Amino acid sequence: MWCTLFTLGALLLIAWPIILSGNTSGRGAYDDLKYHWPAIQTFADQLPTPDLSDYSSATTPGYHLELAVLHRFGAPRAFVQLYASLWTALLFAILAWRAGRAFGKPGILLTLPFLASLYVLFPSIWLLPDNAGWLGVLVILILALDYPSTTRNLLIAGIVLAMLVLVRQVHIWSAAIIVIGAWTATTNDEHYNPRSPKEQINHLIIAILATIPAFLLLLFFIRLWGGLVPPTFQSNHQGPNLATPAFILTQISILSVFFAPILCPRLLELLKAHKATIALALIIGLVIGLIPETSFDRDAGRFSGWWNFVKAAPTFADRSPIIILGAPAGALATMLWLSFVTKREAVILLITLLAFIAAQSANHASWQRYHEPMLLMMGLLILTRSPLTLAQPKRVLISSVILSLMLGAITLSAFLKATPYEPDPEFRETQHIETQTTTE
Repeated sequence: MWCTLFTLGALLLIAWPIILSGNTSGRGAYDDLKYHWPAIQTFADQLPTPDLSDYSSATTPGYHLELAVLHRFGAPRAFVQLYASLWTALLFAILAWRAGRAFGKPGILLTLPFLASLYVLFPSIWLLPDNAGWLGVLVILILALDYPSTTRNLLIAGIVLAMLVLVRQVHIWSAAIIVIGAWTATTNDEHYNPRSPKEQINHLIIAILATIPAFLLLLFFIRLWGGLVPPTFQSNHQGPNLATPAFILTQISILSVFFAPILCPRLLELLKAHKATIALALIIGLVIGLIPETSFDRDAGRFSGWWNFVKAAPTFADRSPIIILGAPAGALATMLWLSFVTKREAVILLITLLAFIAAQSANHASWQRYHEPMLLMMGLLILTRSPLTLAQPKRVLISSVILSLMLGAITLSAFLKATPYEPDPEFRETQHIETQTTTE
């Protein structure tokens, strides 16, 4: 509880003063004021019958509709932002609770990378639906890993999935977590003892049935929009982008560097008995890194984040040596991370990662902000449930602090370099009306 309260306090002490200051600088403010806030305003004007066929966001409208109700009842923009930040607060509460339960009060250090990452922090300040989506993914993943695969729990997971798809349609991939969690349901919490084939099939059928509402919701929006995103954005986000798997593996390798004190000893242990598996992981990663074009290319959706390092380095045949080396390193790191947990947990996490990569590859935009929070969440779940990592808390916590310093430096730089976004006249007029109403 102490860890949770401290982490929430730190989050709100950072986010709320920025919200109350009316800050409109940087990418987060730009996306908020150009896309999400106009969608919220439009829905507020149209309630109770909002037009969902096309609007100024590439995501499903659940997040915007919720906030539109507040705005319709007179809540000014700042209040809507404060309320929306509670999605991030819930996400942090769950992560901090797990960190505190595993490491005690020092567990707060394990949550610092989330607080330092601009891709997690920005949605806690500006009106971005990202963290509401990550919260749903985290809940589904925890249900699969930690709770028995009962009909009740599978139906709860299905409800969460439907709500998740209503907020961000790309997260339909989370259905794979529910299915693999049910299929690998065990008779023993300590070891991987699969149930009988009949029981497995029964669990699988219930899991599939539980995901149907989410798929029906997605189908409704696809038919309404004539695509995977509203018509306004169909030339921007509909992929595929074949470089995304290699880029995600490269991000895993970068994040894993900071946990070398626990990963390197584990690698030496596995080299004794699993040389073939290590070699296979490296080969798969190399193939993934070599096949697609991985040079910096805005038109191909390969820009921002770590792509800027790709831009600065030489390339050949439209392929980046950074990605070519980063992908196999990421594949090896993934194998090492999964070796810290039980076989069942490793299967669930591997399927989770594969489904996540597949879904993100359908997006034309291969952007770090769509990937980093998920990788950080998976890392924390592994660190807080593995006896091997719990046995060396100092190494884990020091690694987390060093990673936080790197991410924090990037975030601070983004704040310092941010330029104000000038809203359009319609927004200024609306904001002026809200200010007058608040004053009165």
